[in-house]
Amino acid sequence: MKRCKAKLRSNQGETLVELLASVLIATLSVALLIGCVTASFQLGRQADQSDTYFYQTLTAAEDRQTPLTDGIIQVTEGGSLVSLPVQVYGDEGLYAYARKTDGETP
Repeated sequence: MKRCKAKLRSNQGETLVELLASVLIATLSVALLIGCVTASFQLGRQADQSDTYFYQTLTAAEDRQTPLTDGIIQVTEGGSLVSLPVQVYGDEGLYAYARKTDGETP
């Protein structure tokens, strides 16, 4: 502690080694900051692309633009099991169902 007080009271400047160490620390800090900002920007861009794809796929499924197959779903109604014919729309795990009526395309 005495050494720190003596250094604070002295009129001598910083040594070259201390100056170089502080410049090195500042340079490394800036390099890490730039790396973090770049990674953050890339993650944000990837998230935007994923959101855009998700909403396009969801909209196409809900608007019945991408028919996949016909199917049967089973629903419990009033304690009894009812089978309904449906048309399946969607892609990549995003599905929409439309009930088929007798001979009609949904």
